[in-house]
Amino acid sequence: MPRPKASTQTTAEAVLSDPATLLEAVCRVSVDYIVVVDHERKIRFCNRVDAGFSIDQVVGRSIVEFTVDDTAFRLRQAVDDVFETCSERSLETTVRGLDGSINEFSLHMGPVLHDGRTEAVMICCENISQLKASERALNRERNVLRRLIEIQERERQLVSYEIHDGLAQYLAGALMHLEACQHAQRDRPASQELEEGIRLLRAATEESRRLIGGLRPPALDELGIIDAIESLVADARVEIPNISFTHTLPGERLPSGLETTIFRIVQESLSNARKHAEAGAVRVVVERIGDTVRVAVEDDGRGFEPAAVPEQRFGLEGIRQRCRLLGVEPRIESIRGQGTRIEAVLPVTGEPAH
Repeated sequence: MPRPKASTQTTAEAVLSDPATLLEAVCRVSVDYIVVVDHERKIRFCNRVDAGFSIDQVVGRSIVEFTVDDTAFRLRQAVDDVFETCSERSLETTVRGLDGSINEFSLHMGPVLHDGRTEAVMICCENISQLKASERALNRERNVLRRLIEIQERERQLVSYEIHDGLAQYLAGALMHLEACQHAQRDRPASQELEEGIRLLRAATEESRRLIGGLRPPALDELGIIDAIESLVADARVEIPNISFTHTLPGERLPSGLETTIFRIVQESLSNARKHAEAGAVRVVVERIGDTVRVAVEDDGRGFEPAAVPEQRFGLEGIRQRCRLLGVEPRIESIRGQGTRIEAVLPVTGEPAH
């Protein structure tokens, strides 16, 4: 029995030390297309081919022939660079099949060295067509979402202007007349009715202001993000007196879309703290860090399970989607009994500041 075992071990060692055997296994098992090209960029070896091609149709032809015109130059240049510099290169290219189909590949290439010279270039080709299709679909969805949010913000702005220029002005005018009438008729029986009318008009005026602030606060457009957040903090202090707000933003305006995103993050975070957290203290921070703005809102409330938020609660999802449109993911951290922290680091990009 020991003899066959020794023989088996010797065979295994021989196989594992044989480069040709190992290369054959690598080429057979690899999910990538492995191609070797010479100085003329002609394919000298490939481990497998796509449907519609045969090995004979591929070997001996220039690898550039299989790419479309838009990417052919970059492929030629990359192969030549590997030969000249003995270093590795990577790029993406588009390949046209015999049936006219288009596939996208990620190529990673490196030198095949002999006596310190590059005698050939080995290229590992990964088909990324499905990945690219998914990426394009995701970008389309993001563009649609961005457009919807922009439309929503414009509609909010228009409605707030309509309320401000129409309803609020009428209410304010009526209130002034009634107050004048009240003053003139202070000692007459109609005074009680006038006071009730004034009370109702005051309530309507406050409601119109609240609607304007919730839709599109004038301070955001007229004065900028800091004053707009100050107004949010002032409103929240009615229910949570211990709220601090600090910022390190420069004097110039940020891009309009970025200011809106910052405002909505703070607005939703404070709304959650007021309605759900039962918080005793809230800290709001907005600071410029290089080419980014960090927004953080932290409370000492009762906390919640982020993964268990009901589907009908759209506020946190709105924060996520707005951040994702800027290419970042917000941090929403909360533990029951230990408060909540919402933070996002947003790039200062987009349309010029106004």
